[in-house]
Amino acid sequence: MTKPHNILVAREYTNSNGEVKTEWLRVGVAFQNKQGGFNCELPEGIGLTSSFVILPRKERAEDDGPAEE
Repeated sequence: MTKPHNILVAREYTNSNGEVKTEWLRVGVAFQNKQGGFNCELPEGIGLTSSFVILPRKERAEDDGPAEE
């Protein structure tokens, strides 16, 4: 069984220096299935109306806090 993948959407914002930056928001999880595709799970109320990406989760220590994508 493969490790879960994150489903991410990009959100552009302007920081305090006036620079346009991109923040990646995790909105769900995907698991690879036997056919080579993915089964995706999104929380109730999440609607995807634009592009999204599916990336493998990065390994992190338990006490590192939330992972930054």
